[in-house]
Amino acid sequence: MNVIVISRPGALVTALLSQFAARGRASINVSFDEVAGLGDELLRGALVIDADALSFLQRNVAFANAEHQRLLDLRQAFLSRCRTFAVPYLLLSDGRVFGARGNEGIPFYEADKPDAKCIAGEQFAAVECALVASEASGLVLRTGPLIAVQEGNFLRDCLLTMRDGETLRLNDAQVSYPTPVADLARVVSGLVDQISCGAACGGVYHYCSSGGASAYEFAEVVCAFASQFVAPMAGLEVDEEGATWCPEVPELSCERILQDFGIKRLPWRAYLPRMIKTVCEETSK
Repeated sequence: MNVIVISRPGALVTALLSQFAARGRASINVSFDEVAGLGDELLRGALVIDADALSFLQRNVAFANAEHQRLLDLRQAFLSRCRTFAVPYLLLSDGRVFGARGNEGIPFYEADKPDAKCIAGEQFAAVECALVASEASGLVLRTGPLIAVQEGNFLRDCLLTMRDGETLRLNDAQVSYPTPVADLARVVSGLVDQISCGAACGGVYHYCSSGGASAYEFAEVVCAFASQFVAPMAGLEVDEEGATWCPEVPELSCERILQDFGIKRLPWRAYLPRMIKTVCEETSK
């Protein structure tokens, strides 16, 4: 089963295409402005991964209203074609469809009703609703804040500040579950493998890498790894008004994807050494 990845350029689509290539699975990347040009023969027998909203909203506050509606219209038209040809459709979203839980340690479950408190969350919810309304064979996978080596990501920003020897003032109260794009790509690839072998493509699932951490705790780990490659290193200070996770995504329960697909959570710490080495080598050139 070939894969069509709908996404704008970025760390997420790069990780997805790399994962599929490593697995020997054919894949192509298109934008929503290009999906209307996909022929019926290409669509038949394919699986679609819609990563466009996640790719954009992980790095931006929200779509402009007109652009959000334009993309919804394009998505709805394409979903109609996918339903016609029984094409499995995997939508990537994130936990901002929920508001803050308010109770520490109580995650949101897949069956919980979305109640977004920010524009990005409302836009994710609208995209999820479009998939459900289309009656296509669709699965929603929600995640948390993504970490990557590309410019503008929290991990890279931390490393560049550390390299310059500046003090990092970070929030130590807001806990989240950072997820490397490579880990999310691993999970998506696992879903694709099982769906292509006959597993049902439906329902809502959550996946974040294991290990909750505040921005301060995350930076401590990054600093420890990076000290092998970068000097001088930054000082770290706890500051209630300091930088925190962007985006801020509440904790999600990730048990269902293990129960239904056997996909286990991996710790984000396992991915850091290679990511940090990559950034340090790039910035030292």
